Amino acid sequence: MSKKELLAGLDIGSSQMCCVAGIHDEDARIVKILGAVSVSCDGIKAGAVINIQEAAVAIGKAFEEIEKIVGSQIGNVIVAMRGNFIKAKSSKGVANINYSNREVSGETIENAVESAKKQIKMDPDHEILQIVPREYILNQQRGIQNPIGMEGTYIEVDIHAFIASSSNLGNIAKAMSSVGVNCDNRVYGYLAASEILVTKEEKELSCLVIDFGGLTTGLVHYVDGIIRHTDELSEGSDYITRDIGHKLRAAYSVSKKIKEIYGAAFVYSDFKNEEFEYKAADGRNIKKCDRLELVNGIITPRIDRILYEIKEVIEKNNYGDEFLSGGIILSGGGSNLSGLAEAFEKAFGCSVRTGIPNSDKVVGPNEVLLNPSYTTSIGAVTSVFSNLNNYLQEKSSRTGIASKVSKWFEEVF
Repeated sequence: MSKKELLAGLDIGSSQMCCVAGIHDEDARIVKILGAVSVSCDGIKAGAVINIQEAAVAIGKAFEEIEKIVGSQIGNVIVAMRGNFIKAKSSKGVANINYSNREVSGETIENAVESAKKQIKMDPDHEILQIVPREYILNQQRGIQNPIGMEGTYIEVDIHAFIASSSNLGNIAKAMSSVGVNCDNRVYGYLAASEILVTKEEKELSCLVIDFGGLTTGLVHYVDGIIRHTDELSEGSDYITRDIGHKLRAAYSVSKKIKEIYGAAFVYSDFKNEEFEYKAADGRNIKKCDRLELVNGIITPRIDRILYEIKEVIEKNNYGDEFLSGGIILSGGGSNLSGLAEAFEKAFGCSVRTGIPNSDKVVGPNEVLLNPSYTTSIGAVTSVFSNLNNYLQEKSSRTGIASKVSKWFEEVF
């Protein structure tokens, strides 16, 4: 009988909580998704807690609903975090290899990573959320991804570390614990999502994952198979909704519906113009707008601004358009905007596709897997595989996932 665990991935998003539950089959090395829920939350803004009571209520509601779906209490929770309170830093470390057998062991890797961590400067209100070993260098031989068992005299490691505000992390943990939900592991949300969307071949060719969220847009850039840069822009699809509201003088809920039904990133070749009606901000008067005016006058200028900012980021980090042979992979709730893929393709001159979780890592109902709003939560659940190999999460003080097995599975399986 294979070992299975019931896990949940909680995505602390822009203004909502997304929670996905799944079975982790360690022997098959795959996650089977059982269900997903999304709960709006005014206590969260761009991944940070702004009202701890409202955040706690939303978390409690999300877990109440997901546990009804799976028919069991969830004991293992991986939290995907993102927001401007998280920054990435790179560092390098070195460790000597045991002289007696000259073989790289897990302890050797840990020593090298610890050496790299000591080089990272942080103030007292910050801590390491997650560490990604990007590359190992064994006796000056570069490009090694898994050095365990190899022989040498010393090893170097190049890490990508995510540094987060301790107070923001503490507020999230406090909101969770107040409703009886433990934070067993933490991951950087954009990384968790990208790891289930991108293929090995795309990484080797160099590609860019763009998570188009509500208030933020996340970037994960792979160059020659390695994560070279991660970033987060303070703009997302909600800004388009706000632009529509300001220009058309409509309530947020009305503007969001207009964007979803009539919106497009730009006027493409088979674009169909039409006039539509909507309620004004007073909720009584009916106004009219032309779809062409909506797109050309409101949506496209915002999309152009976001495209410009993304270009600026990757060019400043010396990895421009020439490092996109593997294309662009779009994700996030905002990626549903009509014509968005074509807009990115036109701007960057490379292939663009909408990200779908890799079937060799996760399976489940299409209504969950094909909904980009759940991608980060799914990535959080499947991150346990990365944990066993290249990605090192900073554990919370509570019991880690690897040491907990749900009694529910002992009974069912």
